[in-house]
Amino acid sequence: MLSFIRHIHRHFVLVLLLGLFTMLPTQAFAVPSLHNATFYQTYPYVIILDDDEPIPTLTDEQFFDWAACIVFPVNKWDLPKGNSLLNELEQRVIPQFNLDSLQLVKMMFRGTASPEGPLSFNTMLGERRAQSLHHFMAEHMAFPVADSLLSVDNFIEDYASLCLLMRRANDPDYDLVQGLVSQYGDQVSVLKNKLKAARNGNLWYRLLRTYFPQLRTARFIMVLRKVRPAEPVIPEVTVVPTDTVVPVDTIVPQKEEEFVNIPVAPRTPEDLPRREFLSVKTNLLLDVAYMPGYDRWCPIPNVAVEYYPKAGHFTFGASFDMPWWQHYHKYKFFQLRNYQVESRYYLKASKPYTPHQAHKAYETHEPYESEAPAFSGFYLQGYAHVGIFGICFDADRGWVGEGAGAGVGLGYVMPITRNGHWRLEFGLQAGFFRCKYDPYKYENPVNPAYHDDLYYYKWTQKPELFKKRQYRWNWFGPTRIGVTLTYDLLYRRIHQRGVSFVSHETYWPQSSLESLREERRDADE
Repeated sequence: MLSFIRHIHRHFVLVLLLGLFTMLPTQAFAVPSLHNATFYQTYPYVIILDDDEPIPTLTDEQFFDWAACIVFPVNKWDLPKGNSLLNELEQRVIPQFNLDSLQLVKMMFRGTASPEGPLSFNTMLGERRAQSLHHFMAEHMAFPVADSLLSVDNFIEDYASLCLLMRRANDPDYDLVQGLVSQYGDQVSVLKNKLKAARNGNLWYRLLRTYFPQLRTARFIMVLRKVRPAEPVIPEVTVVPTDTVVPVDTIVPQKEEEFVNIPVAPRTPEDLPRREFLSVKTNLLLDVAYMPGYDRWCPIPNVAVEYYPKAGHFTFGASFDMPWWQHYHKYKFFQLRNYQVESRYYLKASKPYTPHQAHKAYETHEPYESEAPAFSGFYLQGYAHVGIFGICFDADRGWVGEGAGAGVGLGYVMPITRNGHWRLEFGLQAGFFRCKYDPYKYENPVNPAYHDDLYYYKWTQKPELFKKRQYRWNWFGPTRIGVTLTYDLLYRRIHQRGVSFVSHETYWPQSSLESLREERRDADE
């Protein structure tokens, strides 16, 4: 009997231990994942796929609900500053994605415009809104994104989202609008006229106030895939038969470094050329000016600046001229302060220079066209200026006053150095100038015999009748000719915001990105 109890007790202990082992959580024995799943679940516009999972096909409603959305003011396409979504992408989502071992599968962008306004303008609005968000993402990604992974759609006038919003709001006119969209969806102009005529025009104005502001958007979804970890390599083991004796002196010990010394691609930085942001200029013809009547060379100190946007045709600039020559003993003065603002339209548009394009230029060893000056060639110009002057040629011929003018111009810009940061401009301006002035002379015009070494207005009537700036002078014709030397002073950063005095930016090739990420992780820890 005692033997039977001991036998039962031994089996009971084994069953109990087996049960406890099976009750332990399996997660404790799982390999920890490299992907922060909880982090990405917070952002519905980031879709994480398993290794073999296909890219899902999203309906318009699913894309509307899941996508990150930027709402634009009417007729605007520049990303709004201080937007919470942009801050979220820049400070949390993109930095985490750059560090994680995830493969980018797809980036989907959609730009939309509300139905009011001309169709051609709405088409441009939708395209530029999607491109603005696309450029923002490309500038902040740690590596270039192939064009095959991009999907940029333009929903010219987003009637599908309009119907979706009305349906969810239980709008009483939903059936009417949905019916018109279903019937005339392929004829945009006819559909718009039908909507404007419905309900005696009241429906259109209600849609304009209630729903249209929510249709001026750019939306974005990013699809990522988990990267399956590499299978560990198990070295082959040679089994030696037990009846075979291997001499000890024939066994060669394996060096440890032969197993761990994995070659790593060297980190070789390259310099990418930055795009110009602000240039400084001087008009060489004014620097060597000769003043008729003054009878001598009178260099006119002048300086100008020009601001270059990221892309487009237009630039903006300002200039200042200030000759301040005086010769008391010969009664000669040439003193002038002229302030001018201008805008230029370059016939050749400048394209944006994104990190993706910079990396592509480096990887293919082909020069990207934006490595040349962004704004060069022929341009048209509009300008306005104001100035004050005091000019005197001799003791009896002097004028003092102020004026303003405006006009147009044209010119040509050509690089004179290989990198294009030094340029030469040829320009001509013509316009209208109007000034108010008073003539003056040396010594008293009423009593020439009285000498006090002062200058007087040329006024011989009663002093109480004198008023300043009684004379007018108008000019219509050429106002300036220039041969201008230009130097790029500030440059746009490629991979981060801000500007720099340095014309190139260090770029680490793709082979070294993983080591840089490891350094970031070590620094964070």
